[in-house]
Parts: sequence; C-alpha cells; structure tokens
Amino acid sequence: MFGGRGVVVAVCSAALAASSFAGAPATRAAGLIVCAGRESTTYDPGLTLVPRPTVLHATSAYTCSGRPGESVAAAGRTEGVSPEASCLAVDSPRARERVRFADGRESVISYEGSALRAGGAHEVHLTGHVVEGFAEGAEVTRDVSLLPASLPTDCATVGVPAATGQGQLRIAF
Repeated sequence: MFGGRGVVVAVCSAALAASSFAGAPATRAAGLIVCAGRESTTYDPGLTLVPRPTVLHATSAYTCSGRPGESVAAAGRTEGVSPEASCLAVDSPRARERVRFADGRESVISYEGSALRAGGAHEVHLTGHVVEGFAEGAEVTRDVSLLPASLPTDCATVGVPAATGQGQLRIAF
C-alpha cells in the first residue's frame, strides 16, 4: 500500500519519535511535576483591615518530583498584584512566577486566583499556565497556606508586611 519508500519513511519516523522520548528528563515523561516547600511573601503596602491595591513578592524553596524516588530542588520568585488586599482576603491576585530547577530547566508561570483568611492563615489558590520555558503551555495549580510574620493585631494598626508558610505547585503536561 505504501510502497518501499513509504515503509522506510514510516520506520524512520517511528525510530525518531522513540529516540526523542529516550532523551527526555524522567520527570517530563510522567506528565505531572509536584513541587512542595517553604514560601515567604511580602506585601506592599502591608495588609490592614481596609482593602487596598497591594503588590505581592514571594520566594519559594521547592523540592520537586515527577516520579517516585526522584527529586530536584527548585527556587521560585513570584511578583503579583491584588486590586483589593486586606488581612481578611487577597482579592483576585494575579501573579507571575519564575521557577528555576536545579537541573537547569526554567519555567515562567502566569497565575490568577483567590486567597481567603481561614483559621488565622491566608489560604491561597492559584491556577495558570506555563507561558515560557520548560513545559510551556502546561496547566498549573499552586496552593499556599501563609501565616502572618507579625502579630494579628497589626492588621488594625501598622499593617502586616509579610507572611511565611508552605506551598505546593503542580505542573500537569
């Protein structure tokens, strides 16, 4: 049906496709990378009881895995804004995170999300996509639980300038 030339093209194409998977990192073959670690976030201006536009800066230290028993360290730097952030909620945060993996890969992720205060912590849920670099186009979710780095009473006085906590990042491709 294909003739001699068609069979050769088909066999070479199959061999090329198989060899491209053999050289891929182990985490990429799994289709899901899960990263977890510590996060530090600052707010400018500090969070008070009155909602106001706020710039968010965060740094994350992740340990990432795509397959059981395999892990790689990664560092994330996030810049974002909220049109109305307060000690009670961070309304409609939009952010961009640059994740640098210890093995040399890098991803830039664009997020939108929500954050509510629950039990004294800000519970942040972000969704987005990798817009540049490793796993470009992949869907991403990020969940972070942050505790204020100062007294809760600072919400009513000087404002809360920072928070720390734990986060999880999931890149599905």
